[in-house]
Amino acid sequence: DAYFADERERTRMKAEAKVWRAWYHIRLLNWYGRNDGIPIVEESLLPADIYKSRNTVDECLEFINRELDEVLSITDKDVFPFLWDEGRRERMSKATALALKMDINLQFHQYDIAKDAAKKLIDSGSFALYYSSSESNDPGKSYRDLFCYTGEQNKERIMFKSNGLDNIWFRNMSTILGGQGVSAPLKSLLDTYETIDGKTIQSLSASEREQYEKDPLYKPRDPRLYATILLPNDNTSISNYTFEPFNPNSSDYVGKSGASRSGYLVKKYIDEQDRASAGGSLDFMIYRYAEVLLDYVECLVETGDWQNPDVEKYINMIRNRAGMPNMDKSVYNTQEKVRELYRRERRVELCFEGKRYDDIRRWNIGNEVMKGTIYGAWNPNDNSFVTIETRNCVFPKYDSWPLPQTEVTSNPNISQPTGW
Repeated sequence: DAYFADERERTRMKAEAKVWRAWYHIRLLNWYGRNDGIPIVEESLLPADIYKSRNTVDECLEFINRELDEVLSITDKDVFPFLWDEGRRERMSKATALALKMDINLQFHQYDIAKDAAKKLIDSGSFALYYSSSESNDPGKSYRDLFCYTGEQNKERIMFKSNGLDNIWFRNMSTILGGQGVSAPLKSLLDTYETIDGKTIQSLSASEREQYEKDPLYKPRDPRLYATILLPNDNTSISNYTFEPFNPNSSDYVGKSGASRSGYLVKKYIDEQDRASAGGSLDFMIYRYAEVLLDYVECLVETGDWQNPDVEKYINMIRNRAGMPNMDKSVYNTQEKVRELYRRERRVELCFEGKRYDDIRRWNIGNEVMKGTIYGAWNPNDNSFVTIETRNCVFPKYDSWPLPQTEVTSNPNISQPTGW
């Protein structure tokens, strides 16, 4: 009884619960009510009250921001700290509350609120881009190590799931390495990576672009490519193994059960330490500092402040950590061109971290990028790129997921999201 009578402890427990409540409302709003809102639940419901209808999107955002602002207003850091110590870093804190506030307001174009939250995270001095401690001539080592055991304890992570990648080897590697090969990166993603000197392959001559598209190992590219995707004929990423998706005698051959459908494999999060067990215990970062910098840049650009020195500063910080040159200001010298650059940086830096779906919806590009035929690697046996499928996703329908029919049937006051 004495424990629960302690008012400071009660305040801490309520603060953590409020951040969790905001988190769950954010997830539901993003997945099931992006255009229609969701029911707001802030108290235990009696049986007669469970048939709630949707609140508007604006009401949901106002509620989420109010929840987060209440915990951010707690001044006693011993009651509710900005960031917990290393043994308790996974718990909700002021830093995670700011990350949530930044993210949800960015998603709904409330740029000033998102920018303020991002700036508070930047100015806190609690976070930094991760750099490997060991000396290396490999320009992509810091980025690659960030997603391996050697970089797991880092100052870049803000919110993460302990052991969140416990099955990553099995899911991503092919059968020859004890996995399923279910992840298949697309050609469109590879085409996003710049050359090592900072040029897009789309800006090259047609003949040279064709070389890059057919053979990703043709010439050096952004080091994040090699840290993220296992490419055909790569024999350097995993010891005593060569990835051969177009060798008919290999278990990796495209089309075989347990092989990649695209001719590429996901390399990000793959650590050879997990090879024996085909499992893993890596943490999964939900929010990290690089995303904060990119969010802040997006807020500046989308509010017309694209010439703010922080835009160049933070883009260059992320590029330089990965071994890429500074942004070319002779090319990226208008709002539209800077927007093009940070969107490309975001796709490359944060790929396979669960951000792309949000980006597609926020930027309203779903009808552009989620329709048509999608391709994989160049297949020299067929002299063509692997054809995976033809997509026909229609937005705004796919801005939200459909509710399970049992939910709609049981609640007369709820309806499917727009388009479903």
